[in-house]
Amino acid sequence: MKKRIDLKSLYKKSNIIIPFNARLLKKYNSLIFIDENLLVPKKELKNLFFELGIEKLNRVGWYEQQFLKMAYSRICKNEYYLIWDSDTFPIKPVNMFENNHPIFDMIKDYNSAYFVTLSRLIPNLRFSTMSYISEHMIIKTEYMKNLLNEIESNSNIPGNLFWEKIIFSIDKNQIALSGFSEFETYGSYVDTRFPKIYRHRKWYSKRDASVFFGNIENVNENDLIWLSKDYDAISFENWNKFNKQYLEYVKNEKIQRKVRPKRFFKFFNRIKKNKNI
Repeated sequence: MKKRIDLKSLYKKSNIIIPFNARLLKKYNSLIFIDENLLVPKKELKNLFFELGIEKLNRVGWYEQQFLKMAYSRICKNEYYLIWDSDTFPIKPVNMFENNHPIFDMIKDYNSAYFVTLSRLIPNLRFSTMSYISEHMIIKTEYMKNLLNEIESNSNIPGNLFWEKIIFSIDKNQIALSGFSEFETYGSYVDTRFPKIYRHRKWYSKRDASVFFGNIENVNENDLIWLSKDYDAISFENWNKFNKQYLEYVKNEKIQRKVRPKRFFKFFNRIKKNKNI
């Protein structure tokens, strides 16, 4: 797991959205790089936050990456495209289609702020009891373009572009936090407008893997085999703080042989609270 990933060996022809970088364009000429400012102009996005008096401009990037995933539909030439959070790693094979139907991977989660925003953008959508935020999603290009067009056609919200209207729809007390989800928005929209197209599947992800492993380089093949008994993916979100002391427990071979990962993490979290390890 310590070997550096070679982009050339992984992708023969892929679209990668990044800030303009001439060095990458030259080095990986088999890839198609798209300047993100052509999809969502960052300067205009920052200016809108500034005009609204939002002090936490560090959240601009968090919203921007969501808008980029949506805006890509307007230049995508394929029927489908896959969005996948870069801090999330699948640890078992993942098929995104079942009998030619795309699949939504669903988790247990809920954030009411997302649905307040969504109800303003597109009223009367049906909301699932499960969450669509599985850190990845297979997007039908046509449906995403329809979604953006519906948002932009809502004359009750200020702005012209979809991302402007999204920002204006978020509560002021939520915009500096987490007031919008592209996953919940697309999933709710599609399951309301096109209810027979997508299949649904439960998804199990260890989102705080960085607390125990630090980073993906500390995860070896045995760890992956063990984790895959209960999880489909692991995430290394940078706001989760790594504790080196936990690493010796999670990589203990005897524990891995005798205890399934979900049981281990549940038991370990209980011990942490009681003994402060």
